[in-house]
Amino acid sequence: MPRMHSLVLVVTFAVAACAATAQLTPISYGFTDRPEQRSLAVTFTNRLSHPMCLLPEHWPNQAGWVNQSGGRVILTIGSRRFSMRDFNTGYCPDCATRVEPGATITSIIPYDRFDLPYELANQPKTLDFSPAAFRCGQDSR
Repeated sequence: MPRMHSLVLVVTFAVAACAATAQLTPISYGFTDRPEQRSLAVTFTNRLSHPMCLLPEHWPNQAGWVNQSGGRVILTIGSRRFSMRDFNTGYCPDCATRVEPGATITSIIPYDRFDLPYELANQPKTLDFSPAAFRCGQDSR
């Protein structure tokens, strides 16, 4: 039993150390509605002096999905709200998107990620999304 107790302590300290080194900071983003392409363009510019990393839970991937969005990414048109459908990227330890100081990234989110009805494409929209990033370590890609 002492061995199991030691293993639990080691795992607990390892998880705590990882959490302490990757503190998330809310980031500002911009978005442009592109009804002719039935999508949104979401941008982030790193205005800090060090690289920032965005996890899949906090930034759209190349297919326009936010991992485990769970109602955290919402497109609003008038009084109607459309949550991004949930998506699971699975375990991906090296999937953070690295953004160098001064660099801007753009991701495209298709309307179909929200099941947006076709007839609402040309209506004014707002995007409710609270992405966060962490300071990249030396070995982050």
